[in-house]
Amino acid sequence: MACILSVSAATAGDEGGDVMAPRLAPGIVLTFDDASVAQWEAAAPLFLKYGARATFFVSCPDRLSAGKVAGLKRLAAAGHAIGCHSWRHRRAVDVLKDHSVAEYVAMEVEPALAKLREQGFAPTCYAYPSSSRTAATDAALLKLFRHLRTGGAPAKGKTFAESGGFFVKGSELSTHGCLLGKGIDRAGEGVHPDRTFPDIFAAMQRAVDRREVVVFYAHIISDRGPGHYLTPAALERILAKAKDLGLAFYTYDDLP
Repeated sequence: MACILSVSAATAGDEGGDVMAPRLAPGIVLTFDDASVAQWEAAAPLFLKYGARATFFVSCPDRLSAGKVAGLKRLAAAGHAIGCHSWRHRRAVDVLKDHSVAEYVAMEVEPALAKLREQGFAPTCYAYPSSSRTAATDAALLKLFRHLRTGGAPAKGKTFAESGGFFVKGSELSTHGCLLGKGIDRAGEGVHPDRTFPDIFAAMQRAVDRREVVVFYAHIISDRGPGHYLTPAALERILAKAKDLGLAFYTYDDLP
């Protein structure tokens, strides 16, 4: 599905009321982490079936085989986005125990970004390994990327749909550098109580009702892993629901 973008005048009383502001239609941003390129490519027909595009955040790019690089290029050619996910997948807070923010960027971010560019990609976005970040790392990385991604759980005592931090108005995305994503690995399997289909679908309905955009993240697209995984069947249920609700599919590259 193509990026859906509308432009509307700011209402009276808004700051800069005479400025035309871009506004994305309600939608979802599907993201997948690490380097499971073969499994991601295997899901390409599923994305195509629903007109969906995703963002693939790649870690350890220097360790990618030529075949994986070629696979990522095929995904990019199909309209998906390639993002940066660090050099050695180290948690920012762990690196910062012994290093400065500038050293973290030099160790974990700049080499990964340079390698991805050398391989022919142009990442506009960065996903924090293990969602580990600080305000200082955000400030540093937003000099290199348009948007970042972290992750988290629903607020205490609240459902996913009730946790406002996961949702951003389509008209406000350009002012949100770091977006809070919601993990969906093993959705519908009963392993994570906040990843049931009713919870996920309620969050998607909220995005429709309030004209918001919500970010999801997973890892391997596989029936059994290893590690963190989302089954193709679960992915298809989410894609089908998004299409049924009329939600747009955005990549990080689409975001203003």
